[in-house]
Amino acid sequence: MRISLLLLTLLAAGQFAAGQDCAQKLRLARATYEQGRLHEIPNQLEQCLASGFTKEEKQLKVEAYKILCLSYIYLEEPEKADQAMLNLKKADPYFEPNPQIDPAEFIALFNTFRKDPIYRIGLRVGGNFSRPHVIEQISAVNLAPDSKYKSSFALQLGAGVDVPFSKRLTLHGELLYVQHRFQVTQNVERATTTTDPLLNTFVGAETQNWISLPLGAEYNFLNLNSKIHQKIRPYVTGGVSVDYLLSATMTAERQRQDAASIPESSVELTREKINLSAYAGAGMKMRIASGVFVAEVRYLQGFTNLTSDESAFENQKLLWDYGYADPIFKLNSFSLSISYMQDIFKPKKLIRKK
Repeated sequence: MRISLLLLTLLAAGQFAAGQDCAQKLRLARATYEQGRLHEIPNQLEQCLASGFTKEEKQLKVEAYKILCLSYIYLEEPEKADQAMLNLKKADPYFEPNPQIDPAEFIALFNTFRKDPIYRIGLRVGGNFSRPHVIEQISAVNLAPDSKYKSSFALQLGAGVDVPFSKRLTLHGELLYVQHRFQVTQNVERATTTTDPLLNTFVGAETQNWISLPLGAEYNFLNLNSKIHQKIRPYVTGGVSVDYLLSATMTAERQRQDAASIPESSVELTREKINLSAYAGAGMKMRIASGVFVAEVRYLQGFTNLTSDESAFENQKLLWDYGYADPIFKLNSFSLSISYMQDIFKPKKLIRKK
């Protein structure tokens, strides 16, 4: 036990000493660069750049690559300067030169390399309120005029990917598990000898479970150099969604005034398996650590009739026990979601087209 503890202590001390040594070598390289002895710098930094800097010393490593790159630029060794710049961007993909103090040659070389992530990938979670857009009301009974539909809250979650196409335009895709829920209330007047009619009230709560594949684009509409854009990156978005139905059920109950109610039960529903929709929305992105936090609101307009004349009376239990037939409807929803998207970089020197 004591031997293991001693070995760990010696290892930690060795790593600390190596870190101290590399910090000293960086200070030496900095002084050597200022004195113009550029040929000495690669040997001074080679070992530390290979394995000497710790994860906590990332900025020291970036500075070392910067000094090395500048040295190769002025030594007129462009291939080695390119490699040093590439290693700098791998060490810190978010590095940006300072036009006020960095040499123009260094900035020009930096601008020949890809700066933006090649894509972002992350998790998305949120909720939606859905409501059917009834195209044709179909009923097994004579409905009172105050029948209505009510939106209900449902969850959605999954993964998303961003592919930057330009400074303003980003292609976006998702793979989501989405629930849609809504309630339907239908009143039926029963024959009665009194002046006030008695009512039968059907109350149904429908839940649909979908696998959804939205594909679209995001557009940054503000001045890219504005303070607002730099902080929250507002954007508008639009696209289409292809959805596959996993299941649809309805919890149904028939309440009868001055009579026994028909108790609640859960019934499986027939719905179209494939749904096509279009969406539009707006959102904002804020940089956090090595990615972006995203908040977005979205309105989705259904294109597909989820029911038909043929399926309206298909469920016999709903028809005979509850007096309910499916209307022909499309499904619309309003959603709010948040996500965290991790930047994925692949630095490379850009080839200029002649």
